[in-house]
Amino acid sequence: MRNLRAFLFNVLFFGGTTLLCIVMIPLIPLGRKANQFVGHAWAWMTQKMLESTVGMSRRIRGQEILPDGPCILVAKHQSAWETLTFHTVVPDPAYILKKELTRIPLMGQFLLGSGQIAVDRSAGSSALKDMIKGAGQAIADRRQIIIFPEGTRTPPGSDRPYHPGIYALYRAFPDVPVIPVAVNSGMFWGRHSFIKYGGEVTMEFLAPIEQGLDRKSFMKEIKAKIDGRTRELEREAQAEFNLPTLTSQDIEVEEAREKAKADADKQDAQTAIPLETKAEEKTPS
Repeated sequence: MRNLRAFLFNVLFFGGTTLLCIVMIPLIPLGRKANQFVGHAWAWMTQKMLESTVGMSRRIRGQEILPDGPCILVAKHQSAWETLTFHTVVPDPAYILKKELTRIPLMGQFLLGSGQIAVDRSAGSSALKDMIKGAGQAIADRRQIIIFPEGTRTPPGSDRPYHPGIYALYRAFPDVPVIPVAVNSGMFWGRHSFIKYGGEVTMEFLAPIEQGLDRKSFMKEIKAKIDGRTRELEREAQAEFNLPTLTSQDIEVEEAREKAKADADKQDAQTAIPLETKAEEKTPS
C-alpha cells in the first residue's frame, strides 16, 4: 500500500508540475510577483498532493519569531519538502540556489522571473559577490532570504560542514535578523527514496543569532543550534510516527553515494576542459 501511495504521488506531482508550468506560461513576462505566484501555487498544490496520497502533513513551530519584513533564514536541508514549504510559510521567499536549476525548461524561467538568487558555485569569489548583490536587492524589497548552508540535501543524522556564505550574509546585513531553521523532513521524504512516510513533518524556527559575532563564533553557534534541534526533531518523528530507525550504516551509505557523485561530477568537469581546448585549437582563425 505504501508503494502504491508513493507511486500515485509521483504521477500527480510530475504531471501536475508539468501542467502548471505550461498553463502559467503567460505569466512569465508579467514581472516578479506574477512569477512568484506560480511558485506559491506549485507549493500549495504539492502539499495537498502529499497529504491526500501519502498522508504527509506539516507542523510549523516558532512562526511567531519571524519578523514583519526581511530576514535571513538558514535552514537544514534534508528533502525537497522544505524547498516547497517555505513558499507556504513566508510571504515572499528569495532562495539562494545553484545556477543549474535555472536551466530547467520552463521552471528555470519562473525561478529567474520570480527573483530567486542563482549562484554559479564554480565561479569562486565572484559567486559570493553575486549572492550578496542578489540578497541586497531582496532585502530592499523586504523579502525573506532562504539559504541552505550545507549546499545540498543531506541525510538525517549526518554531520556536514556549513559553507561560509552564511557568515558573509550575516556580516553584510548586520541589521537583518538571521534565523536558524531545523527540520526533520528527511525522515519522511528521503532524497533517493521512492517511499514516502505519512505523518507530520516539522519545521521549527529558532531564536535569531546574536549580532556582532566573529566568524568562528557565528559558524559554531548556528551549526550547533540547527543540528542540535534537528536531531531532537528526528527522534521525535521516530517515536511519534514509528518511522524506520536511523543507523550509522544508513548514514554512511548515503554519504558514500554523495561522495561518489561529487567525484564523478568533478571528473566530468576536468575532462571537459581539455576537450573544449582541443576544439578551440581546431577552429580556423
